[in-house]
Amino acid sequence: MKGVYPCILVPEEFGGFSVLFPDFCGATQGETLYEALEMAEDFLGFAVTSAVDNGEKIPTPTNLKDIVIEDDGAFVSWIKFDTDAYKKILAKTESAIGAA
Repeated sequence: MKGVYPCILVPEEFGGFSVLFPDFCGATQGETLYEALEMAEDFLGFAVTSAVDNGEKIPTPTNLKDIVIEDDGAFVSWIKFDTDAYKKILAKTESAIGAA
């Protein structure tokens, strides 16, 4: 399954960015914008894959016009996910842990 969800990127006072997802509990961050976007993709991949594996309903992505930004300098971006790709990553990680 592939798709996209919006996230809110919030520049932090001492550098880096926090990443919030209106449709999922939790957050992530990165020291640079690039790193924050990579971390957001990992967070979203794990969140959606976990929900699918647990038989949970996947939320409908929030419409961008419905997202309220309260922090100065914050902005919205789309983040993609691919559950098939993320399942492969998780399988490799579990194999490596099992071999240790």
